[in-house]
Amino acid sequence: MADILYCINHSYTGLLMTNLFTLKRSAGFDDLHVHIIHRDLTQEDMDRIRRLEDDSLCISFIRFDAGLLDGSPTTSRYPVEIYFRLFAPVLLPDDIDRILYLDVDIICINSLVELYNTDIENYYIAGCTHTKRMLTRINAIRLGMGSDSRACYINTGVMLMNLAKLRSGWNPDRLFSFIRDKGQAFVLPDQDIVMALYGQRIRLVDHMRYNLSDRMLVLNNLDPDRRHLSLDDVRRECALIHYCGRNKPWKDRYSGQLGVFYHEAASQLERYLDQLGG
Repeated sequence: MADILYCINHSYTGLLMTNLFTLKRSAGFDDLHVHIIHRDLTQEDMDRIRRLEDDSLCISFIRFDAGLLDGSPTTSRYPVEIYFRLFAPVLLPDDIDRILYLDVDIICINSLVELYNTDIENYYIAGCTHTKRMLTRINAIRLGMGSDSRACYINTGVMLMNLAKLRSGWNPDRLFSFIRDKGQAFVLPDQDIVMALYGQRIRLVDHMRYNLSDRMLVLNNLDPDRRHLSLDDVRRECALIHYCGRNKPWKDRYSGQLGVFYHEAASQLERYLDQLGG
């Protein structure tokens, strides 16, 4: 049994379904309970998503009052939903001790069982960083943490969250105060907040396996000290492909190698839904 978390709005319903379909197909869990935090899904949206339910998949919806976040920095690329995952410790049932959060611009191509079972007893979060140490230090200074901070700056699109520990330290006043006081300095708001609040207790996992992007693949293959990875290597060894940033394979002018995996998944989902009757 694995618990999975998404935070979306109406416009991301299609991407969520592609992501979720790949979890059903490749993640390696016999039972999945998916929790979707949202502010504007219609009944039609929820019915559409629930077409993926079966004996191995249960889906629950949690409506979030976005008014709580009035004044929080947002942009067209970073809507208010980016903050919702921060409230998972108090929105999700108390009997859930860990949950895997995923952005919807991700697909799963291999098992997530090892990731989900990562030892996080002494950590708030397990995740991946795409940031070199020097830039991490710069981020710490920018966020008022000092240049000697050992906090990790992670890509928050994949987070294994220790909900039991996060609940024990839950302090909404600290969260809202940080957003209010440091919001003007935010570059990537959700990642900035996670670093500042939890960065000292984050366990890093392999980004080439659990948060691979086109950019990370290119950088890896340009490094003479690292093993060059072909698409066949990715297909065998990678578990999660993340189309982060502006470079998305479902948009015009996409440039990258990893889009083939998204298009395969989207086509398979379309055939699956056709078999269901529409």
